[in-house]
Amino acid sequence: MNWAPRVKPIKIRQLYRYARLGIYDDLLLHDVGWELYARCADIATVADVFREGHVPCPKCRTKIKRRIDPLFSKNNGGTREGWFRCPHCTQRLLWRDCRQALRDTPRCFDCRAVLHKKVVLRCSCGKTWSQEAYKQSIRTRVLLPCLHCLELVRRPDPPQMERTSRNRRAAPELQCPKCQSVALHQHGNIECTTCGYKRRWRDYRKSLKKKDEKLECSGCGYTFRWQAWRKSTRSLRTGNPIPARDFVKRWLMCRTSQQRMIQIDTLLQTLHGRGPLAPLFIDSGERNIRQMLDDLAP
Repeated sequence: MNWAPRVKPIKIRQLYRYARLGIYDDLLLHDVGWELYARCADIATVADVFREGHVPCPKCRTKIKRRIDPLFSKNNGGTREGWFRCPHCTQRLLWRDCRQALRDTPRCFDCRAVLHKKVVLRCSCGKTWSQEAYKQSIRTRVLLPCLHCLELVRRPDPPQMERTSRNRRAAPELQCPKCQSVALHQHGNIECTTCGYKRRWRDYRKSLKKKDEKLECSGCGYTFRWQAWRKSTRSLRTGNPIPARDFVKRWLMCRTSQQRMIQIDTLLQTLHGRGPLAPLFIDSGERNIRQMLDDLAP
């Protein structure tokens, strides 16, 4: 697969340098935007493969369904916490980002002043914490300061999971590895009704992950190996493809240079808050990317 390359940091810095002067370089904006779009589209494509099991052909991009279905899950991965808005400044937040901000810059929970880092954490209002007690308090508190206005916000309720009866779930169709007949998943095992093959389900799943499946495209007839395709996606795999999906959807709706700049900035600010996700999009080391995004942050 010819995957889209990561974006060069020098282009992003130059784009922001012009934007601070009120200048929109249409050529540079076009290059950076469409490079990010191509990268996001590839990340979303790879995420769909591991979620649904339809592999695009390296030649003609025709979707090829894998025969190994029980490994795929229907969730998008990533954090279980959803976005919520601060009731005071209406800015979008993630609860884990509020926690991380206090770990990076400890603040008093009452007056929100920056704490002095010595043997203990001390506030000008007289309160003190040990390092361990402060970390434990961050993990257990339900009220933390907002990243933007420092007003206290309440931890959002976890999303409610849809409850479905086990009897109503459509069981995946399994194939016996020995005789290729229909097999059943029952009592923690995979059992064949024809030849009597029986194996622990957990061990069977592990063996499927290592299986080098041969895939053939029905459109152009091209054949390739699953493990080779999987290896080519090593720099594109993530458990949280939502920022990439959002950028792909919104970029195509942009009509002006200002709208395009806003979408690029929204994506980069999202990557800034997610940390390890940024190196999938930007061609540099994690420390250099973090420094660049800190410099670009408003």
